[in-house]
Amino acid sequence: MNLTIAITVIGSLVVVIFLFILGIRAMKDKVVSGAEGLIGLTGKVTKRLEPEGIVYVNHEDYTAKSKDESVIEEGAKVKVIAVDSAKLVVEKIT
Repeated sequence: MNLTIAITVIGSLVVVIFLFILGIRAMKDKVVSGAEGLIGLTGKVTKRLEPEGIVYVNHEDYTAKSKDESVIEEGAKVKVIAVDSAKLVVEKIT
């Protein structure tokens, strides 16, 4: 009887510690969903940014604006550097 209780307690502690470690790792991981998950990705301008327009990133179109308010032509490659309200902030990749 005492051995069964000891095994149950030890097993439960192992499971709790394992789940705790997984939780800590999950909190340290980069965001992979929502607009914040797009930061660092590259895309293509589909409607000229002057300074706002449309970019195609991660298989979807997004409203975007250029980082320094410059004009970026259609077809140019851009990198997402931030999210401002509902718009992506991008910079041209040379």
